[in-house]
Amino acid sequence: MDRRFSNSMLPWLLREIRATGIRDKLSIAVEDGCLKAYNGNFEPVIVHRLVDILRASQVPGRPEELFYILLNEKEALLQCYLFRANTVLEGKQE
Repeated sequence: MDRRFSNSMLPWLLREIRATGIRDKLSIAVEDGCLKAYNGNFEPVIVHRLVDILRASQVPGRPEELFYILLNEKEALLQCYLFRANTVLEGKQE
């Protein structure tokens, strides 16, 4: 975990991201060592190398949400991303 991020910051970060009101319908895949988000025309609009993702987790209490922190080395910044699925697939019960 990056020393500039702590678990106590997570609720604040999530509120800030949700407050932006940005809602794009995307499809997400992990391919070729990257997390890729595609628009409705199947054009990649986000491509992040997995090695640059410092932390990724399911949002506590919200199984439909994925949160991750990306290290932007060019700008020496941490960038936060939040994705929300329309539906949640339950794990296979055995």
